[in-house]
Parts: sequence; structure tokens; C-alpha cells
Amino acid sequence: MRTINRMLFFGLAVCLSVTSVFAQETSSDIDKQFNEMIESSNSVKSSSGREYKVVNLQDLNNIWRNVQNRLADSKQELKSTQDKVENLNQEVAKLTQKIDEQQVIVEDSEHAATHISVLGLDVPKDKFVAAFWITTAILLVLLAGAIYQFKRSRNVTQRTQLNFVQLQEEMEELRRTSLEKERRLRRELQTERNAVEEMGRNMGGIKR
Repeated sequence: MRTINRMLFFGLAVCLSVTSVFAQETSSDIDKQFNEMIESSNSVKSSSGREYKVVNLQDLNNIWRNVQNRLADSKQELKSTQDKVENLNQEVAKLTQKIDEQQVIVEDSEHAATHISVLGLDVPKDKFVAAFWITTAILLVLLAGAIYQFKRSRNVTQRTQLNFVQLQEEMEELRRTSLEKERRLRRELQTERNAVEEMGRNMGGIKR
């Protein structure tokens, strides 16, 4: 923007300088003709003592014509200067538009470099990275907890299964022991019955 302002200022300075030089040259020529006309004129004094100059009408018309021509040239030069200024303004407007477009591109590039789109949301990259690592840390903690809980549950299950097997073995041993006791008791009972029957038969023989 500073470069554009400098260009505009330089263009205006050049145009004004050219116009100033042209105006100075024009004024100098007219002053010279006017002075020459005055020097070549005759002096006349009135009855009141005032001095008058009698100038040549053709010289006066020439000066007037030169003034009109110089005025027309000045107007043309002014219009030309205005056109140049307008052209400079248009160039400045174009350059300003290009700079604005480049600025938008730069801002978009900077935005793309510092932001990321996540699920349709525009998130700064630093915040996204921080959230990513925090989420990863939380997931790792949860995973470690799940692994610990799984190992603990597996150990509990293994101990439970071992206890169940031991309990089954103990129950099987108890069942075998019970069956053996039952068989022994039955044999002893049968022996007692046989003894009672034997005693009954013996007692019957004695009575006879």
C-alpha cells in the first residue's frame, strides 16, 4: 500500500511540475510581449497631468489572442493532467484490488496452515493436537484399566474353577467314603441279622 501511495504521489508531482513549468513559460512570454508593447507605445499627458500610454491596437489584439491561446492550451494541459491522474487512480485501484486478492490468498494459506477441519468444524491445529494427545492418554489409561480388570477377572475365574474342581474331588471322595461306610454298615447289619437268626435257631432247638 505504501508503494502505491508513493507511485500516486510521484505521478501527481510530475503532472503538477509539467503544468507549473508550462504556466511559467506562458506567463513569461505574455509578460515579454506586454513589456515590449508598453516600451514601443507613445506617452501622452492629459490636461490634469496624468500620463497615458497609446498602444498599438494590433499589438494589443495579438497579446489578447496569445492570452486566449495560452488559456486554451492551459485548459487542454489541465484536462490532460486530469486524465493522467484518472489513469493513475485506475491503476492504483487495480493494484489495490490485486493486493487485496493476494492478501486474501495469504490469509487463507495461513488459516489452512494453522487450522484443520474435523467433522465439519474448523479447529485450530494446536488445540486439535492437544485434544488428540489428551484423548489418546485417556484411552491408554482406560485400556490399561481394562487389561488389569481382565487379568484380575481371569485370575478370579481360574481360582474359582480350581476351587470348583477341588470341591468336586472332595465331594467325589466324600461320596466314595459314604458308599464304603454304607456297604460296611450293610455288611455289619447283615452279619447281625445272621447272628440273630442263628441264635433264634439255636434257641428253638433247645426248646424241643
